[in-house]
Amino acid sequence: MPEETSTASGSGSAEEKPCSSTAAAETSGDIMEEAKKLIGTGKRHLVMGDVVSAVNVFQEACSMLAAKYGDTADECGEAFFLCGKSLLELARMENGVLGNALEGVPEESEEEEQPSNQNIESADNLADDEDEDDDEENDAQDNEEEDVGNLQLAWEMLEVAKVIYKRKESKDDQLMAAQAYLKLGEVSAETGNYPQALEDFQECLTMQLKHLPPHSRLLAETHYHVATTLVSMDQYNQAIQHYNSSIKVIETRLAMLQEIIDAADGADGAAEEKSEMEELKQLLPEIREKVEDAKESQKTASAASQAIQQTLGTPSTSTFPCENGGPSSSTAFAATSQTSVTTSESASSSKAVSDISHLVRKKRKPEEESPVKDTDAKQLKQEATVNGSGDSSASNSNETQEGKSKEPASQSASVESSS
Repeated sequence: MPEETSTASGSGSAEEKPCSSTAAAETSGDIMEEAKKLIGTGKRHLVMGDVVSAVNVFQEACSMLAAKYGDTADECGEAFFLCGKSLLELARMENGVLGNALEGVPEESEEEEQPSNQNIESADNLADDEDEDDDEENDAQDNEEEDVGNLQLAWEMLEVAKVIYKRKESKDDQLMAAQAYLKLGEVSAETGNYPQALEDFQECLTMQLKHLPPHSRLLAETHYHVATTLVSMDQYNQAIQHYNSSIKVIETRLAMLQEIIDAADGADGAAEEKSEMEELKQLLPEIREKVEDAKESQKTASAASQAIQQTLGTPSTSTFPCENGGPSSSTAFAATSQTSVTTSESASSSKAVSDISHLVRKKRKPEEESPVKDTDAKQLKQEATVNGSGDSSASNSNETQEGKSKEPASQSASVESSS
């Protein structure tokens, strides 16, 4: 009896093994079916414009598939791509709501901002103003962090989807990888990283040109994104080329649709083609207007660049020749003035630093005579000469007077002797 019991238990365990594997297969199938249902629900939310609900549903599908198959499994590609796309739309919607909310706020005039007496302001008003500023800064930081969070999460989802689809070689998977590149470029453009956005758009365009017909609307859309990014980078020549390429694709598409409409029987035939044709006809004027705007921006940028060069350009560094082949007069004058100024500055600076001769008292050699001393000596000699002539004339006049006085005396003496 114990042997029979053990045999029965062994057979029972053997029967339980296939049941467990079957249950696992059924569980895996149930997870995939549930994920597909969630993805379908999310697509409907996107079509209806309920982006928030779409994001929630897609995130649930992503977590379910990643837990079962792994983050980079092939089964997760579609869910990750749609989730990243929805997060990008959610970030754009939040930015638009914030911009519309700020548009209705009137700006205060300068008179209202300034108090009646600018020198006197109460402490209560200062405290209230500081509290309001802090609240506004905190709100702005919260909104910014939330926006950056959505864009960052969108980039991560799309990056995983790109890796999943790019490693496959089928045409549909390669086109899905191109769409992932397109959305990654849009995320970079939203954050202002235009070089990275341009790189992603160009990679998308390369893959689409390889697998899509020349009349595909996806090509026109990618050309348009590339052109818009180039305009943001001030590369107007290439932007105009991509705008024209987008117009060419749309015109080719219109010609193809017209052939389908002409071949259709009855007025109700090719209704979808007619609707698409009307939509494309409305897009053409908008793109042509973008081309004209790019041309005007190119002219304005060229004129501004020339004006800046003329304003900032110095004549001394210019090399415009005159008619005789030499440098222009303005150049020579600027160079001469600059040289003289530099020389005077260097002389003054050297004098200020090294000229201390006025502080040193030197002995003068006997044979050395300064021109100033010679001049003084000459002046003294001339004065002495003048004074000497005056003295001689004075002595001569004195001798004459004494002679005259002696003559009457001699005469009187002679008269006395004769008598």
